[in-house]
Amino acid sequence: MLKRFFIFILFSSLFSVEKENIIDVLDKYSKAFGDADYSKIISFFDYPVSFNLQNKTIKASSRFKLKLIYKKMRSELPDYYSYSKFDKIDIQVIDSNIALVNAGLSRYRSDGSIFFSSSMQYYLRLKDNEWKIFSLTPYTDIKILN
Repeated sequence: MLKRFFIFILFSSLFSVEKENIIDVLDKYSKAFGDADYSKIISFFDYPVSFNLQNKTIKASSRFKLKLIYKKMRSELPDYYSYSKFDKIDIQVIDSNIALVNAGLSRYRSDGSIFFSSSMQYYLRLKDNEWKIFSLTPYTDIKILN
């Protein structure tokens, strides 16, 4: 009984560490996006990267292409955009090296007011002991089909 308890505690602490590592990566990625720090943004990715939009998939197989995609995305934001922040993050780890993250996020003006909210699904891979994003899918809602 005591042995099972220690195994449970060990696995719980390992999962907690992984969760914190994933949240840390996403928070740093979000800060780099807000700062328009393109070199930093692309450091959070494992290539090739896919952006799965409703009507098409955009792929980036290099750092250069990914940087261009982010420059275009940032240029389409309004001038009053200041930063983004995650409102909710749900994480599932698959086979210990793939993480599926459903996240709610909001975009803010410099006065702290929200002007846009959305949801994003991130796929991350554990590579060289670091979590890296390899796919993103924006969505409005998820329906469970039975």
